[in-house]
Amino acid sequence: MHAAPPVRMSLAPDRAWHAIVTLCASAAGANLAAWAALQAQASLQIAAVAALLAGACAGLLASRSVRRRSAATAVLVWDGATWYGSPGVSAPSAGEVRVMIDLGVWLLLRFAPTLPEQPAAWLATSRRHAGALWPAWRAALYSRRPSPDRPSAPDPT
Repeated sequence: MHAAPPVRMSLAPDRAWHAIVTLCASAAGANLAAWAALQAQASLQIAAVAALLAGACAGLLASRSVRRRSAATAVLVWDGATWYGSPGVSAPSAGEVRVMIDLGVWLLLRFAPTLPEQPAAWLATSRRHAGALWPAWRAALYSRRPSPDRPSAPDPT
């Protein structure tokens, strides 16, 4: 079996990812505020106002946080044997990339560096951003990793 060819993935911030995170944070804040207001025996009008305010605040905070974290372009490199990544402004380091959500035209990836002091990074990318490199990216993400302890099988051709 052949490994995927080397590929370099430049992951710019994705607007759809920002919108999804902001929407989820808004919904969570609104639900929590409405639940708390109703548990406190508040009227439905007060619960609705609390939900709207909390949802707006949570969405604003999430939007700022996501924009700040994804201000720099992340880079993932597959050299045919190992993944290397530099999420944000950090220096490239070896690690493991896992596809967490695959919607066909959009991927959510998790890059976990092998060094324990470095945190994992969540990276979103889309077919629109990748362009013609999309098939190569997907091949590298889903290909079997070469095993260093097992010799490769002879090529049948």
